[in-house]
Amino acid sequence: MLIAPLINHIRPGALPTVFGLSGYSGAGTIPMTDPDGRPTTAPKVPPATLMGGVKPYSLTDHIHEREAGFHLAELLSSGAAPLKVAFVPAVAPWFSGIIATVSIPLTGKMTAREVVALFEEKYKGDKLVRIVKDVPQLPDIEGKHTWTVGGFQVHSEGDRVVIVGGLDNLLKGAATQCIQNLNLALGYDEYTGIPVE
Repeated sequence: MLIAPLINHIRPGALPTVFGLSGYSGAGTIPMTDPDGRPTTAPKVPPATLMGGVKPYSLTDHIHEREAGFHLAELLSSGAAPLKVAFVPAVAPWFSGIIATVSIPLTGKMTAREVVALFEEKYKGDKLVRIVKDVPQLPDIEGKHTWTVGGFQVHSEGDRVVIVGGLDNLLKGAATQCIQNLNLALGYDEYTGIPVE
C-alpha cells in the first residue's frame, strides 16, 4: 500500500526499500506447556529479550519481498520488468502495531504535494485508509481498524520520496482484513461489522 500509488513513478531498475518495525505479536508464537501441563503458546520473541530495543531479522529474501513484488507487478503495464522490493523487518518491544518506512527512487522530480495527491486518488473512498500529514506513530495505529499513511517527504533534489505507513497487525493486518474479505466473498458491503472511524 505504501508503494502502489507510485508504481508508475519508480525509477526503472531501482529498488524501493521498506524498513518495517513490528510489535512482538507479529513475530508469532511457539507452542509450550503451562505450569499445569496444559498446552499454550508464548511469544516467539519475548519482549524482555529485546531489552527495550529492536531486533532486525530476515535481512534479505523475506517472503514479503516476493509477495509485494508479485502483487505490485500486476499494477504495471504489460511488458514492464518485474518489480523488486527490499524489505528489512525488525521486532519491537510493543505488543501490536507495524510501522513501515519506504524509500522510493523516482523517475523524475516530484513534490510532496504531488505524492499526497497520488495517495488520495489511489485510496479515494476506502473507509479504512487514513492519509495524514505527520508521520504516523504507534498511538495512531494500535487498536485501530485502519491503515494510516503520512510523513510524506521528498528529498531536496526531488528524486526520492520517503513515506511512513502503519496498521495494527492483529486488526487491519489480520482480523479486520479477514472480515473485509469474507464480506466481499459473501456479497455483503465490504465494511459490514467493522467499526469505521
